[in-house]
Amino acid sequence: MPVDSLGRVLVTFPRAAEIFEGGETFLTRFELDPYLVCRRLVPFYPFANLDDWRVANFLLTSGLSMRALDEFLSLQANMPLSFWTAKDLRAHAELLPSGPRWKFQIVPTTHSTKEPIQLYFRDTLDCVEALFNHPFFEDKMDFTPF
Repeated sequence: MPVDSLGRVLVTFPRAAEIFEGGETFLTRFELDPYLVCRRLVPFYPFANLDDWRVANFLLTSGLSMRALDEFLSLQANMPLSFWTAKDLRAHAELLPSGPRWKFQIVPTTHSTKEPIQLYFRDTLDCVEALFNHPFFEDKMDFTPF
């Protein structure tokens, strides 16, 4: 076995960084998107523009109820938004690309509980696939073991 100048054993993996062609990537899935033409014309599709997206992002992450969202949106008569109700906002959000889905499983237990124990999780391979397919990480991954 080869040894470096410090006496450490070097183990090489000649095919460790080999790239296999033919897999489906995030970008190829993005190209198959039925709303691709709309996204090319309006980068913030299904929202009309950046301000529209910012308001939607704030509302969707605010934790407000559907009723509170409807009340807020009814006050925004002078603000040109592409959605007028919480239902419209939710429909717009459903058109956005999503990541790995949450799953749950009932965990059996020998102890009595008031309600069944539910374990929420995401599929690990789906998460790894999402990371590998994300364009941000394209030139930031090193596939060698050291």
